[in-house]
Amino acid sequence: MKGKTDTTMTSVGSVLKEALNRMGLQAPLARNNIARLWPKIVDSAIARHAKVESVSGSTLYLAVDSSVWMNEMAAIRNLLLEKVNACLGPEAAPFTEIRFMQRSWAKTRDEKRQEEPQPPELTDQENRVLSKILEPIKDPDLKTMLEKLLEKDRTLKWRRGRRE
Repeated sequence: MKGKTDTTMTSVGSVLKEALNRMGLQAPLARNNIARLWPKIVDSAIARHAKVESVSGSTLYLAVDSSVWMNEMAAIRNLLLEKVNACLGPEAAPFTEIRFMQRSWAKTRDEKRQEEPQPPELTDQENRVLSKILEPIKDPDLKTMLEKLLEKDRTLKWRRGRRE
């Protein structure tokens, strides 16, 4: 029998953790996980109004949705630092500063579309013209794209007409 083989199993997670430690990446990764953990670290009201924007060095940058909440966050800055640093683990250097930036949350495309007035429904004559234009096109994907393009063109013309 040639040499014994080691049959002990090692989890992928422990191998990965060991490799990250050797490369010196475990601490930076732990610090960057704060963005993912943020909603669990702070209460739900704070999580709704402040989100982790970025991490740079020992500074945590938070995007806050209003000046009122930015003032509120500034008042509890030290408490937030304590909570965040408690989640880091021993291998990561603690954050020493939190910076706040006011940012309004971007509305989704559907929310924006619902707010904007939409052009009236197509008239019977417009439907007939549209059918006549699309009738010779056999490719269904091309036909769908052309329909969308024509609808977009109609909407833009309608909006321009409302502004004038």
